[in-house]
This record gives sequence, structure tokens and C-alpha cells, in this order.
Amino acid sequence: MNRYRNYMDRISAPESLADRVLEGKRPRRARPALAAGVLAACCLVAAAGGWQLWQGRSLAGPDPTAGVAATPAVTQTIPERGYALVVEDAFGGQPHSFPNVPGYDYHYPDCTGSDVVIGDYAYPEGWFMELLSAQEIINVLGGTDQVPWTLDWTGFGLDGTVIYDGEGQPWRIDISGQRGEDTLRLELWPGREPFRDLVYDDASVETVDGMKVTTYSLYYDRDGDDTKEYTYHADYFDGAIGVNFTCTSKDEGIAAWLTNLVVGHKGFTADGLTTPAGGQHMDLGTARLYGSGELTLGEAYQQELAAYLPDWKALPDGFTFESAHWHFDEVEDSLSILWCRGYDTVSVKAALLLDSNIGEQLDTDVLPDEITPQAMEQRFGRYVDDDLGDTPGWRYESFTVHYFRNGEPTVAVTYSIKGLDPEQAAAFVNSCQGEWSLD
Repeated sequence: MNRYRNYMDRISAPESLADRVLEGKRPRRARPALAAGVLAACCLVAAAGGWQLWQGRSLAGPDPTAGVAATPAVTQTIPERGYALVVEDAFGGQPHSFPNVPGYDYHYPDCTGSDVVIGDYAYPEGWFMELLSAQEIINVLGGTDQVPWTLDWTGFGLDGTVIYDGEGQPWRIDISGQRGEDTLRLELWPGREPFRDLVYDDASVETVDGMKVTTYSLYYDRDGDDTKEYTYHADYFDGAIGVNFTCTSKDEGIAAWLTNLVVGHKGFTADGLTTPAGGQHMDLGTARLYGSGELTLGEAYQQELAAYLPDWKALPDGFTFESAHWHFDEVEDSLSILWCRGYDTVSVKAALLLDSNIGEQLDTDVLPDEITPQAMEQRFGRYVDDDLGDTPGWRYESFTVHYFRNGEPTVAVTYSIKGLDPEQAAAFVNSCQGEWSLD
């Protein structure tokens, strides 16, 4: 869960900005966006057979007359945690030839105190998320058997996710990386302009080779360690895929250098990530993380978890189908459905718990054979008269029935019932045909 939250952390705003947003105030300029002596433009200069680094870059650079480029030394240590992929030096630290790099001259205005608009967006209906494998990350970045070395990501540990729309097409690809205290995040938006969480008034917009490139930088204590870090950002749409890239480092040269290389990179692709439509359904063998969507009554009863739903025909006359939803995340896969009859409602949620403590939950929940009219009346129910200001009828506390199987996660079915008498409620719950055992 922590790993997912880390790389799904979408907002990278200065602390002062966050405080103002929480106070409900529109962010205002704290000082002129371009201070005296605006950050010198970071130039990536084309040279025959090599590159030239800007003055002050902390990483080792090549002799511009040698025609070869020394792979920058990576001195940071990789944190001891699992990654889908750790990028290795393709040349083992040895000098190597390097193709010409277009001489783009990007400006990264300091927008730390600039006016900013914070954006948000809705995910497509029926979306779901999956983890990217190491090979899929390499493919997305345009490589074959390794991450393209022209990105200069040597030493970064990488993780990735892809969000699919309801038709199974990749909607957003998200790759994050860490190398010591340096972090990067690459968002790819197949077939559309990239969405930007933060839109700064003073960001730079330049047209290069017919595409508009938006760039800016920030300088603030991003991680709360009392030391400021440099954050460099660039986004653009090359006509086929939207690119949104951010790099943070205590070394300004590294942040700017890696951002420039992404803008000049060719080869980002979503090819090969298409998954069959309907892939959002529960499958414990996959690495999916999160998804949700609406279902019709017929679709709901075709799901795997429908075996743990009660028979809707067991409802008393007058109840009609209202809505149904599927959902999954790192904790559970679930299927929920709602019926209504005037002010009466019956809601059922069947959940396959992926991270549960069965013993603790059974202290308060019940097993299928414990549902009787007497239990519904005495343990969960009460009758409400009209003189109490409510519609007369039976009301029940929400309760959960547990079904569990040897070697498989527990299935928990939660009921919220209003308007059924104890006999009707017990008959409805017991119409569930889910197989279960205590073994």
C-alpha cells in the first residue's frame, strides 16, 4: 500500500502553496516569478559525435574534442526495497560514442512563488489499473532489452502502472524512479495532451519542432528534511503521446539535465499494453491495483462474486433494481448492489478480502447458518412506529456474513436492510448459494 501511495502522490507543490489551498485562499504571487538573474538556461548543445554539458553540472562530462561521452558516475545508493527494475549502466562505466542531440535551449523559470492553478480530472468509466513489469517499462520507454541509455537513468529503481479505460485501452502510463535522493516521474498520455496538476502563470512555453514544450522549476523543501530541493518539469504532446516529466534533486544540474534528455527523447510508446475488454473483473493472479465501475443487474450477476449475492427474486414485491458497482484495490475486490421500494432499501456488498484478519472479524460478524428470523429480530432488528417520525417498518443494523474457504481469502457479504420483516430478511440472506466451510 505504501509503495502505491508513494508513486501515486500527484501533487508536488511548495508547502506555502499547500497551506494557502487548505485555507481556501487562491494562491497569490509571493514575489516576482523571475528573480533577478533568472535561472540560466540549461543548454543541451549538439556536437559532432558527443555532447557538451553546461557549466556547473556536478556529473562528470566528456572532453568535447574526444568524440566520446563518459557515462556519468552514480554515487548515490539505491534504497533497500524492491523495484520492478533497476537501470544498469549499459557500458559498464566505459567511454562510449553518443549520437548528436538536438541543440534545444529550454528555459526553466523559477515558479516557486508564481500564481498557480491546481487541476484535477475524472478517470474514465470502467477504468482499472495494473502494475507494469520490468519488460513493459522498458518497452514503454522505447527500449528492447534495457532502458534506453540516452535517458541517462543509470542507477534509478523504477516502478510503473498503467490505467486502462473501460474498453481496455491504455489511458495513462505512470513510471516513477528513485536513485538515492533523486526522484523522477514520467506520465504518458496515449493519443492526447498531457494533463498537468499544477499550471503556473510564469511557466515557459516554447515551440520546438512544431510542438509546444512547457517548462518550469521549483526550489523548496519538498520532503521535509530542512533542505531545499530543485524540481524541474517539462510537458509536451508530440502528436502521438502526451509527455509529463518531473525530476527532483538537491543537485540542480541533475534535475535540469535529466529533464532535458526526456524532452529530446524519441520512442515513448503505449504499444503492446492493450488488454482485452472486460479485464477489470476479479482475477487474483494479476497485479492490478485499483479500479471501479458501474454494472447493470445482468452484468452484476455474471461476476465471480455473484455466487455470494442473494437471489434478487427472493425480495418482496415492489423492490426494483437501483444500481450495481464493482471495485478492487489492494485490500479487497468487491461487488455491490442496491434495490429500492419507496423509502425501503436493501443494499448488499460482497467482498473478497485480500488482507484481512478472519479471527478478529468473526468476533463481530456471523456465519451463514446463524441467520434465522429470530436472529434478525433479536440481534439486528427493531420495529419503528410512525409516531417516532419515521416510516413504520423493520430496521436492521448493518451486519456481515462471512464465507471462507481453505487456502483462499475470506468472502464477506455485508447487508443493510430497511423494510423487510425478520422472516423476509432471513429468507433473502439465506438465498445466497455461496459455498463455504470452516475447514
